[in-house]
Amino acid sequence: MNPIRTPINFLMRLLVFLILTSYVVPIFAQEKVAASRSSLAYSLTKDLDNFRGMSLIPGFAVSIVNEKGVRYLKGFGVADKAKDVEFTPLTINDVASVSKTFVAVAIMKLVEQGQLKLDAPVNSLLPYKITNPHYPDSAITVRHLVTHTSSIIDSFEPYSVGEADVVLENEKDPTKVPAYIQPNVEWHKMSRKITLDENIRKYTQPGGKWYSKDTFLRKEPGTHFQYSNLAASIAARIVERRSGMSFIDFTKKYLFAPLGMKDTAWNLADLDPTRLSMLYVQNDDKKPTGVAEYPRYFMTNYPVSGLKTNATDLGKFLIEMIRGSHGAGIILNKQTYKSLFEPQRNARYLPKLDPKSIPPGEDISVLWSISKDGTYYHLGGNIGVSAFVHFNPKTKTGSLAFCNLRDDSFAGVQTLVYRYENQFTGIK
Repeated sequence: MNPIRTPINFLMRLLVFLILTSYVVPIFAQEKVAASRSSLAYSLTKDLDNFRGMSLIPGFAVSIVNEKGVRYLKGFGVADKAKDVEFTPLTINDVASVSKTFVAVAIMKLVEQGQLKLDAPVNSLLPYKITNPHYPDSAITVRHLVTHTSSIIDSFEPYSVGEADVVLENEKDPTKVPAYIQPNVEWHKMSRKITLDENIRKYTQPGGKWYSKDTFLRKEPGTHFQYSNLAASIAARIVERRSGMSFIDFTKKYLFAPLGMKDTAWNLADLDPTRLSMLYVQNDDKKPTGVAEYPRYFMTNYPVSGLKTNATDLGKFLIEMIRGSHGAGIILNKQTYKSLFEPQRNARYLPKLDPKSIPPGEDISVLWSISKDGTYYHLGGNIGVSAFVHFNPKTKTGSLAFCNLRDDSFAGVQTLVYRYENQFTGIK
């Protein structure tokens, strides 16, 4: 029996079909993904535009990312109301306490370099002693500082002794700001620029003008979680001591430069002034109907709340955090990233910690909070700014947003962005 022969012209047609479909199918799939992403982006933009119309917030920027890159990036409203300057993804704004996530990476970079151990006592790293007067024999460690369990808290207010730890960058007549916030401007005028080290000494050294025993909890270090700007400031100072570099130079070399964060800095002088957003406050503390400008300021504990960046740059950092959580980052190695994000509320790291001092179901890593669903996050808020950044290692997605007014309505941005972030999951 003769074998069945397939006509050559049929084989040629089949080969051509297979070649064409090998290109058409991926293109069709890509077009479908692009259409899906475009539809989500349109819907999110519409929702955020609606939010902007109902909120007092003048301007904000939003970014959604995954391990592959940016999935959504857009600015809304204005960066400068008087000049009608748009708030764009390139607009530079303060991000308040989101700054602490950079302190976290800096600390872990020293660990990676073999210059620091997380369980090292603080008093072995600084040229002066920091001791809880209620527990003088209990050492405060670096791990305590970066998990907010050091027993050091933010209690004393320098204005009570006629000083301030915040310096105005541009002088402003206090009568030009709303009456309720005029005392803040007057208070800030009491200050002068001092080093990070001087700031810490004033708060922690007996005899220092800002020293108070109330700066320390009546709880042993390592036993109680309480958020602390001062503790994170001390961690940043340790970076300076161990590296021999200023915190500004250290972060520029090991964080900003490798990630290409060209619009990110701690000092206004290092930024393009044409991209800076104005800062705003409500025009009334009881029933606000609008906003008023507030002068820019410099915080003498700048590493914990003074970072200035834009959504484009901060998105690069967030993508790096997502990749790092899977061992694929570039500014820390795989093991160091594992240590950075390792949950700390356990007998191995904080054996004496009262679990009730942390919100139910949550955990902590090195200056990151961990929610019930495994999302790592940090919030930020200060005069003229609200901010958030978060990511989920499981879904490999994350998002961020910040604005130029501290306002409760900003929670609406976070809710919207988080909801859409989950929808972007799986869109590669």
